[in-house]
Amino acid sequence: MTTDKDVAKSASATILKYRKLEGLSQVQVAGLLDISQPLVSSWECGRVMPSIKDVRRLEELFNTEPGEMFYQIAYPQQFANPNSELNK
Repeated sequence: MTTDKDVAKSASATILKYRKLEGLSQVQVAGLLDISQPLVSSWECGRVMPSIKDVRRLEELFNTEPGEMFYQIAYPQQFANPNSELNK
């Protein structure tokens, strides 16, 4: 069973992963989304969950497929397993 804590942890790891892949700082992401840097930090630390709208904006910013980040947040075990069909 997935808990809110699991989802928050997955969201924080997913956001951090994509931000680092794009080579952006928290300040840069905040500026591009017109939000505060402490909010980005709170997402990445799992203190605050991003809204659905915010995740969609992050997907656009990181140029991912629609729903890609949502899926990784909802099903982190699939992406943690290197043998998963999703990683092939």
